[in-house]
Amino acid sequence: MSEREAFVRTTVLGAAAVAGAAVIGLVVWGRWAWAVGFGVGALVSLGNFHLIARAVGGVAEAGHGRAAHTLWKGALFRFGVAGALLVLALLVFRVSLPALVAGLLITQLTMVALWLARAMRSLA
Repeated sequence: MSEREAFVRTTVLGAAAVAGAAVIGLVVWGRWAWAVGFGVGALVSLGNFHLIARAVGGVAEAGHGRAAHTLWKGALFRFGVAGALLVLALLVFRVSLPALVAGLLITQLTMVALWLARAMRSLA
């Protein structure tokens, strides 16, 4: 496993563990609607990160010939999938909007914190 793959894997697993703990905490607290909304937001965020990592890795391995075209297609695909999932969650399943936003935001903040922790370890 390359260093990039290990980085992506540890980031996704770490953020998923934090999100899972939050969902379990919300369920224990009796906030089922919040737990579902938070979980959906976290899954969309983690899925988007995974797709971004795959796209960047694919472009890095393939070279620079069609990199811009490939990245644009991937970005539009990710945007469409994430948007469709969020609309589906909000309009069809009626999840809590604040919980959904919290799931998206806290997952992203967790990933940034994990990246910073890894960067600080590599500097030491």
